[in-house]
Amino acid sequence: DRDVTGVQTCALPICAFRSADRELLVLFAHQAALAIGTARQFDFQERLLETIANGVITLDGAGSLTSYNRSAETTFGVSAREMRAGGTPLLSKLVPDFPELLETFYSSGGVLLRAEVEAYRPDGSELTMQLRFTPLEGPEGKGVAIVVSDVTEQRRLEEAHAAEVAHKEAIQTSFSRYLAPHVVQSLVDDPQSVRLGGERCRATMVFADIRGFTSLAATLEPEQISEILNAYFEVAVRIVFEHDGLLDKFYGDGLMAVFGPPRPRDDDARRAVVAARRLREAVASEVAAHLGHPLAISIGLATGEVVAGHFGSQRRMDYTVIGDAVNLAQGLQSASPPGGLYLDEATYNAAQPSGDFQRIAAQIK
Repeated sequence: DRDVTGVQTCALPICAFRSADRELLVLFAHQAALAIGTARQFDFQERLLETIANGVITLDGAGSLTSYNRSAETTFGVSAREMRAGGTPLLSKLVPDFPELLETFYSSGGVLLRAEVEAYRPDGSELTMQLRFTPLEGPEGKGVAIVVSDVTEQRRLEEAHAAEVAHKEAIQTSFSRYLAPHVVQSLVDDPQSVRLGGERCRATMVFADIRGFTSLAATLEPEQISEILNAYFEVAVRIVFEHDGLLDKFYGDGLMAVFGPPRPRDDDARRAVVAARRLREAVASEVAAHLGHPLAISIGLATGEVVAGHFGSQRRMDYTVIGDAVNLAQGLQSASPPGGLYLDEATYNAAQPSGDFQRIAAQIK
């Protein structure tokens, strides 16, 4: 139609919404907003999982895999696509203990569970993993979130360290059979600490020798001689060490022990006398009885100023002591009869030993 002004018009339909329609529209808008929010939350969770350094795997209440982040991909060497396609059977193949752990988790009521297990990558390389199972509530019921930590390298380093410590201890034990224990410890702590030189200190020397061994050895086989000496020295070394003495050396069928250096103590002389008495009793009883041969040792002790330290050359050195007290102790041992124990006046005054001691005159080399 045309009006008087010549302008063409048309009739448009008018839609009138009822109140019920309005409520439906509002409900639809709420659902859309909820869906958008859920999508945003899901996207946020996905992004959050990707920022976590540890691997994270989630299963819903039906046991289906719902999350598998990038760190888990790196740890297992399996992509998210492959893991989602393989599901829990693939996960159980990579972690053989996984089914049992999952069953334990659910049978315990879904409480926190930690475990360290062996795992494998598809190429067969072995892994050591720590798994932590945490309950995860979802629409399908109680699911589980599994945090995966690869500790393969950490355990390898720990094992290597333990092996190195055991190796050092074995070396230390072996060298302790040849060197003074404190020298071995110094070498272990600081290899550069052992240098030529000595220091003056007070010490008590102990010399012990099997009397008549030379003539006895002439009547025995070499194996018997070795058995006697080893049995004697085994007991002697044990007693010296029990009383904190330093075994300086073996010489033939005799030994030299030092009480004092490298760390002198006020009771050095007393411990030396106690050890000498104990050694004399042990040789006369347990050693002689074990070997079936009568044995008796002579012992000499002397106390005085000595120079203790490392002597020798840069290529070969030995820790020992030198001084008049050393010579006097050896001379007293030579003068002592079988089963005798001679000590100089300085040792007697410092030790104040109990028992019967008599002052005697002895000719000393």
